[in-house]
Amino acid sequence: MARLMRGRALATIAVALAVAAGVYGFGLIQGRSPGAPAAASPSASPAASQAAAVPGKAARKAAADAAANSPKLTVSLKSAFADLRARAAAGDIAAATRLYRDLSLCRRFERLDRDNAQLSDDLLGQTVASMSAQQLKNYRAQLDAIESRKQALDGMRALCDGADQEMLDQLLPNLQRAALAGEPYARACYLERGPNYDPGSLLDHPERLGSYRRDVQAMIQAGVEDGDWRVIGVLRNAYQPGASTLLSAAVGTDAYSRYRYLKLFRLGMPSDHGEIDRDLQAAAGRLSAAQLAQADVWAARTFDHDFQGKPIDADGPLWDPCVFPYE
Repeated sequence: MARLMRGRALATIAVALAVAAGVYGFGLIQGRSPGAPAAASPSASPAASQAAAVPGKAARKAAADAAANSPKLTVSLKSAFADLRARAAAGDIAAATRLYRDLSLCRRFERLDRDNAQLSDDLLGQTVASMSAQQLKNYRAQLDAIESRKQALDGMRALCDGADQEMLDQLLPNLQRAALAGEPYARACYLERGPNYDPGSLLDHPERLGSYRRDVQAMIQAGVEDGDWRVIGVLRNAYQPGASTLLSAAVGTDAYSRYRYLKLFRLGMPSDHGEIDRDLQAAAGRLSAAQLAQADVWAARTFDHDFQGKPIDADGPLWDPCVFPYE
């Protein structure tokens, strides 16, 4: 039993390391129809109820393109931090994107390095004399993977050397800046997790919860207008009955809104409709015939106009929105 549990733990470590090494090593994620009921909204303070400053669609597209073409740092993050921070604060979304992605790697670096060392020690401690030819082949493949991850971690070490807590604390503010500006990966991640992406920071910055509540609806609206399936994916999860996340608390349990987003999601699915069709049927049972007709029109119009008929996997798989793309 102990061996089995250890094996499972090592497998978990290996998966986490593979994801991080993959991200670094490759080069281094609403408008309301007239007459439709509004989505339920939790009570908020006057400050928290003000609309977020989200730029227009053309500006969001330009910001997303600039962020996508942001060059990888050729120096340590410590060396570039002051310049990136000043540029991000002045509205440079490429700088904010570079900061949130690199700070995300640096925040996890020590744990990933430790886990890789643990995995390496365990493999090197195994007795190879009694292994079969296939077991030896698998063993060598695991050693090669460990070495590959070590090289990726060496790159992360060069990037993160000297990064202190003050720098790491800028992770969430820059994720939020990029999200509001329309950088799609930041937007999906911030919607999904909000301040919980860096939960420890809430002890010193509880006001970030109010900022998140204030920002959510504007970012959802922007995501729909941009034809961003990542946003619809996180909304689908947030509106699931029994969901208990920051986003589910922010959007409420409005049946009309849930049906609209499910219907839109369904239009983008090329196959495997069973689960979502069951969800749609359950959501439809809570609406009147007039509401269903309005929601169906909205979903069809939005799919054709904003999403331009593209399937949900057109921009890549809808996995964890906080697993950022290869850079």
